[in-house]
Order: sequence, then structure tokens, then C-alpha cells
Amino acid sequence: MEFRVLGPVEAVGVGETLPLGGPKPRTLLAALLLDMNTAVTADRLCEMLWAGSPPASAHANVRSYAAGLRRVLNAASGGDRLSHGRQGYRLRAQPDELDLRLFDDLAARGRAAMAEGDHWSAAERLRAALGLWRGAAFDGVPHHSALHVEVSRLEESRIAVFEDHAAARIALGEYEELVPELRAQTAVHPLRERLWGLLITAQYQCGRAGDALHSYARARRTLRDELGLDPGTELRRLHQAVLARDLSLVTGPPPRSSPIRQLDPPAQDPAHPGAGPRSAGAWPICQLPTLIADFVGREKLLGRAAALLAPSNARRPPTVVPVVILTGLPGVGKTAAATHLAHRLRGTFPDGQLYVQLDTARGPRRTSAAVLADLLLSIGVPGSAIPAAESQRAALFRSKLADRRVLVVLDDVMDTSQVQYLLPGGGGCAVLITSRARLAAIPGAHLLDVEPLDDTDGRTLLDRIAGTRRFATEPEATEHLLVGCAGLPLALRVAGARLAGSPHRPVRWLAERLADEQRRLGELRAGDLAMRACVATAYHGLAPDAARVFRALGLIPTGEFPSWIPAVIMSGVAGDEEPDDSVDDILDALIHANLIRAHHVDPEGRPRYRIHDLLRAYAAERAAEEESPARRREIVGRVLDGWLHRVPAARERLLRTGADAATAWLEYERPALAATVEYAARSGHGEQASELVAALDDICHQCSWLDDWERMAQAVLERASAEGDRRRIAMAQGSLARAGVGRGRAHEAMRWFVSAIEQLDALGERRQAAYLRVHSSFAIADRGMTEDAYTDASAAVAVLSELGDLRGTVLALRSLGAVLFQQRREAEAARVLERALDAAERLRQPLALADALQALAVTEIMIGRYPAAARHLDRALIHYRGVRHRPGEAYAHYTIGRLRLARAPERADEAFGPLTQAAEMFSELGERRGEALTAFMLGRAYAALGDRERARGSFGAALAGFRALRMPDWETRTRHELGTSGG
Repeated sequence: MEFRVLGPVEAVGVGETLPLGGPKPRTLLAALLLDMNTAVTADRLCEMLWAGSPPASAHANVRSYAAGLRRVLNAASGGDRLSHGRQGYRLRAQPDELDLRLFDDLAARGRAAMAEGDHWSAAERLRAALGLWRGAAFDGVPHHSALHVEVSRLEESRIAVFEDHAAARIALGEYEELVPELRAQTAVHPLRERLWGLLITAQYQCGRAGDALHSYARARRTLRDELGLDPGTELRRLHQAVLARDLSLVTGPPPRSSPIRQLDPPAQDPAHPGAGPRSAGAWPICQLPTLIADFVGREKLLGRAAALLAPSNARRPPTVVPVVILTGLPGVGKTAAATHLAHRLRGTFPDGQLYVQLDTARGPRRTSAAVLADLLLSIGVPGSAIPAAESQRAALFRSKLADRRVLVVLDDVMDTSQVQYLLPGGGGCAVLITSRARLAAIPGAHLLDVEPLDDTDGRTLLDRIAGTRRFATEPEATEHLLVGCAGLPLALRVAGARLAGSPHRPVRWLAERLADEQRRLGELRAGDLAMRACVATAYHGLAPDAARVFRALGLIPTGEFPSWIPAVIMSGVAGDEEPDDSVDDILDALIHANLIRAHHVDPEGRPRYRIHDLLRAYAAERAAEEESPARRREIVGRVLDGWLHRVPAARERLLRTGADAATAWLEYERPALAATVEYAARSGHGEQASELVAALDDICHQCSWLDDWERMAQAVLERASAEGDRRRIAMAQGSLARAGVGRGRAHEAMRWFVSAIEQLDALGERRQAAYLRVHSSFAIADRGMTEDAYTDASAAVAVLSELGDLRGTVLALRSLGAVLFQQRREAEAARVLERALDAAERLRQPLALADALQALAVTEIMIGRYPAAARHLDRALIHYRGVRHRPGEAYAHYTIGRLRLARAPERADEAFGPLTQAAEMFSELGERRGEALTAFMLGRAYAALGDRERARGSFGAALAGFRALRMPDWETRTRHELGTSGG
């Protein structure tokens, strides 16, 4: 678990950012992190959340926010992260889990290294500390007094660490790279004399004395204008040193010296033994490729790799040669990162940097013996002195590098056999490898993944290639372009090169071309740069079965997938069986080739995988080229059958037990399910898509997946309409109607309900028509259409009871009871709802039981059975929380507030806690009906306390809501209340 406050407040679980909720829960988390592992009182939290002016419901709200945080944090970490006791709320975390503590620790360690003269270690630690920042500290969280003090401290510490980092880099000779960074910081912090001094030093050291003098003049003018002061002693002394060109005054302390190494003794030329010693060789030597001028990002990766390669690494015996392997997707920039890192480490390996390109795509595979011959020649060994045997060449190579400080870079290694003879033997050397494969068999090697660039670095790369102004004028098209390139530097470089070469073309032109997945790889080509060719090299190295699965992954609509999908593709069996060894071997082969990634583990403990978007586009190309249309259709059908086996089972677990595991699994699979339904409908699998939406209806309702629900149902409706399938049309219309009710769009939903019910009646689909009558009855009962609602509910009770559908009968009885309640027939409503509760107890489905309990409680409030209503609401709330049904939980809070107001109007303030909590939850859910009802009840509470102004405000908000929702009965009641309160 990671907690991040150096930027937007975040909590990160297993590779993903956790959903913390709105500003208030984030502020609560920030407050607890300031005093982590220490109890913080509720009063203190209220003060921090509401800046000293907490509302009457503050304590109740804190409990709600804390409960939400506890659920999220505990689920992600598997432990009790947030607890509540007598002394208050306590958040448990380790120091290395909070980026703020890591920053302070790295800063302290970096300064300690500076004090010891170890500038390289200082630079790496301070660079890592600065890399933790993602924006302003505690960004997005209101700054109360305590937080404001901490933010100010952190901002001051951040710029001080930047200054120390710059000083360490100057000591290492990184002058040129530092100048633009220091100029940017002096623009932001123009009164910090140390920053000006560092800038002047860096400018002078890279031969820009004129710029250094100009910077001093700017610093002096700024200090005089802003403070009325001249520069301090150190800055004036530096100015004089520049004028005098006195290097001793401006040169920073030298890097810590390397251990003294014993050079090879002068050698006799074997062809001329009496001619005296020959040259000691080519030392120092640098064979590295030229640095890429527009290289961006990778600071954290390069810092970690540099630390692992450093010969002085204390965690490693002094005689062990460190080996770091940079691996990653095709086109992710492994070679560029290795080249940049190797150049950065030239001071660490002063004897030389050897570079070998082993890419077989550029020619036949070279033997280790041939590579060793080239290496030996490059370090000064005459050709006549190179042994014939591979093992002898390797031994000579090791002996020549013994007691030297040399970095060996092996680029584009295919497998470990290419490497074993190329490793030096001395502890002063190191080896940096890049590989498309995940080389795990090299003893002691550290495998580091090179990840795609984030949008910020991707945009920076595009700016450097094609110009900043080009993208600044088309921000939306630029975002689409970044999506199309998916963070791969090769793709970004190609896109930037194409735009740079076509200055008359807008960014939108290329972004629109990349939006088409079928032509995307073809567009990502410019000169010798081609994304397709880069991926093809990895693909053509696969065994037939692995290639077959890779192609099939191009036919599923999402990049992330569970392990059962490859198993279904291979076997065609849609059951719950775990993938067998052969499927695991195929997945391992694809991981080894970096064509997929083991992403994380799902809530059921099963692995999940991810294929990059551009690799999936290539897989789709290969499937279209190498698989027949019938085979492609069969693959998609198998995957859909797999979902149709799993989703109904998860729905039953969810409805019957409210199992956390079922909820967690469904939430995990939610994006994939939505994308799969839409893809299936578009690609001609309408029947399976329709079945999947039908299986998801109750899940979408319970989990409030309203956006996805509407999108899936619309896709299925369009396919069914195109195929003229009346039953599927009616089912999709029913789904759209239910989703519309959840959105508060009852008028629109009614059109769908009427059309769907008519068609199902005509087709003889009694059960489905009865269920839709139930949902329709709920939607129209409180909108003035009680007679129609009564007819629908009564008919549904009769049909579902006759069919022996217990769950449907509970639902129908609830709807009938709600209609009777709206008709002011409370006694009848209570009897019907007691029947519903009895049936729900027998059904043993938590959500159905909670809904029955709450419906009965509402009626009991109206007839004065307050103790019974309170008991029923307590039980309902427990069940709603157990199945994580937030709309039901919100309505339970609303009804509790209503109960408190009815039972004791003179203590109306006791209703504010649950009503405020309900209002916040309804707002988050977008549940407009609930918002309007809660506003109405808050108006009554304010009126009971004599606060007419607030009462009118709440009633006014309620009236606007009821008008928009077309709820005439509630409009009338609200107008009456407004008249009573003087509105």
C-alpha cells in the first residue's frame, strides 16, 4: 500500500489507485496521514474538515467518511488500516508507505552523502526524492491551519532539495543539462540567492561566461527591486570570480574519486620482441551510441538502475559484477534508456563503456566468439593475440577488464546463451542489458521493466520533435494522439516525425487516423521508424500455440483479461476449470516475449494479464490475415460463452448472499463486461450480447452501474433492431427503462416500459412482462399515476405467484405496497408489505430483504409504529451495507431521518445527521429523486426548528427537483409546505 500526498492525495493498492471518494474523504485521509499511527479525535477532524465551522451533522459525516475509507483501505491491504476507538481515529501505516516520509528520508540520506563527498550517491538519492513529487503537496485538499503549515514546510524543503541536487550534479560535471532547469527555478523563486549562484556556476562551467554575467545582473536587479538589497557575499564573490575567469572559485568540489586501479603493464609487441613496450591499449574507450537529444522521463527507472550498477553498492560483495536488465514491450524505449543511463554513468566507469548490438533482426545471429573478437580488438588486443577458442577469448576478455572500471552494454539480447561469455569478472565492472525477453536465468541479475511514458512525458516528447505551439493550439486532438500512441516512445517518435514533416497538416489529421485501430499500425511509420516491424520481430519468434493465442487476444475488446480467456480460446470449454499446464506455458511464453504482462491478481486470487493497445492492434491484424472468418467468429463466441457461464453465477451469489467476493469480482470485471457486450453487439453476436445484458440487469441495478447499463442496452437494442428480433428488442428496451428510472428520467423510461411490455405480452413472455410491470409500477407510483401502477403491480403479483417465482413475488408485493401507500391506504399497504417481508425472509436474499424492511418501515412511520420502524431500518441498513448497495443505504439514511422527525419534531436537529448523509450519497450517485425527497425532509426539519429561511431554501430545492422529475403529488405537498413556512 502506498499513500501519496506530494501531489493529489492518493492511496495506491496493488498497482492501482484506490477510489477514495470526493474532497471530504480525501481531506480526512490527509488529516489522518499527518498524524499516522496516532489517534486523532473526531472534534479535531471536524475542525480540519470544515475549517472550524462544522455543521450539526459533522460527527455523523466523519463516521460515514471514515467507514468508506476503512472499506477501501482494508479491502486493498487485507488488514485493519483504519480503526476507531475511544481516543479517536487511527490510520496505521509504515513510514516507507507514505511518500512524504520517503521524501524526508531520501533528502537526509542525500545530504549525508554530500557531507561525505559522495556526490554521485547524493545526486541519485536527491533525484529520487524529487521524483516523488507529482504536483503541489496535498493538491485538491482544502488547506486548514495545520495542513497549511505542513504544505509550507514541504514546499520550502522541496526547493532546498532541488538546490542540493543541483549542487551535487555540478560536482559531477552535469552543467549543460542543469542550465534550463535552474533558469526555470529562478523564474519561480527569484529571491533565492543560492539558486542564482548555482545557475551562474553551471553557465560558466559550460563555457557561457556571458550568460553567467547576465544572470548575475538579473539577480541583482530583482533583489534590489523586490527587497531593496544588494546580493549577498557569496553571490558577489561568484560574480568577481566569473569576471576574473578564476576557475578555482567557481568549480564545485570534485566527485568522490574511484578506487585506484592497477593498469595493464606495458606489453611487448609479440611480432617485435626487442622493440620495447607497445601502447597500454585504447583506455579509456567509449563505444556508446550518440545521446538522443529529445529523451524524456525515466528518472525513477534510471536512478534505480544506476544505484544497482554502482560498484560501491554495499548490498553486494565487492567481487560480484552487477548486472541490470532493462526489459519491456517492443518500442518502449529500452535502448534509448540504456544509452542515456550509460552516458550518465561515464564518470562512474572512467575506464570505458563498451557497446554491443546483438539484434538478429538486423542480420544473422552473431556467435559469442565473434562478439568477443570485436571487443578484444576494441580494447587494444592485436588480432594475432586473440585465441581461437571461445572460452579462451572469454577468459582473456575477463583478464583485460580485471581491476578496471568498465561498463559493458549488451543491447537487444535474445536469450541468455548470448550473454554468458560476455560478462566481465572484476567487481569494478558492470553489465547493462536490454532485451525484449524477460531474461530470468542470469545469476544475480536485476530485471527492471521499462514502462510506457505517461501523458506528461509523452506530450513533452511530441513537443520536442514537432514543436510546442503545434500541440498547444489543438489540445483535444493532442490528447487523442497520445491515446493512439499509448505511451510507446517509438510510436510517439513516429507521430512527431510525421507531423514535423507535414507542417501544413493539423494534429487532428493524424489523431483521427490513429483512432482507427485497423489502420493504426500502418500510420505509425516514418522513414526507417515503424511500429509494426518492431512488434513483428517478437511475434515471429513465438511457438505456433503461443502465436495462436496472441492472435486471438486481438479479437477481444479490452487490453486486460483473466486467465480463463486463453484457456477457453484453446479448449472451447466455458466452465470454471483452471487453465492447465499447457495454457500456463503459453502465457509464460508470451510474458517472456514481453507481448503480454502479468498485471495483477483478482479478488478470487487468479492472475490477470494485460496486452498493450498497439500490440493488440498488431494481434488483430495477424488474426485477420491468418485466421478464417469462421475461426475468428468461433473465438469470440467462446469468450462470450465463458462470460455467460460466469456472470449468472456471480449474480446469484450477489443476490443470495451479498458476498464481498462476488461484488469485488464484478467490479473488477466491469470495464471488460461493458466493452465485451458492445463489441459483441457490433460484431454480429447479438444473441449472446442480449443474454449477457439480461444477466447483468440486476447486477447493474444493485451496483449502480447506470452509465454502463445504458450503453450496453443501447448497443444490444441497435443490433436486435437491425436483425428484427422482437424479443431481444423488448428485453433491451426493458433494460433501458430500468436504467432510466435509476437516472431519474421516469418519463423517458415509461415509453420504454410500455413498448417492451406490449411486445412481451404479444410474444407470450409472461414472466419477463410481469417483472417489467413491477419495475414500471415502482417508477410511476409517486408520479401521480397510481391507478396504472396499481394495475401493473396487482397483475405482476398474480403472474409471479402463479409461476412460483418467489423473488419476483417479493418484488411485486413491494411494488403493490408502495402503490397503496401513495394512495393513502396505509393499513392495506402495511399488510401487503408484511407479506413481502415474510416472503423475503424465506427467499434469503439480502437486498430483497433490505428493500422489504425499508418499505415496511416507511409505512409504519405513517401509522405511528415507530419502534417497529426503527428495528426494521436498523436491519435494512446492515443488509444494504453488506451487499454494498449504496442507493439502498442512502434511502435507509433518508428514512431514518424521516423517522426521527416524525417521532420527536421538537428534537428535529437529530434528523440532520442521517438526512445530510443521505443527501451527500444521493449527490454522489446522481440519484435525483432521492435528492429531492431529502431536500423536502430537510425543509421540514428546519421548519420544526423555526429556521424559516433554511426551510424555504430546502423546500425550493425540493420543488425544483420534483418538477424536473414530474412528480405532481410531491410538488403539491412541497408548495403547501412553502406556503406554511412563508415562502
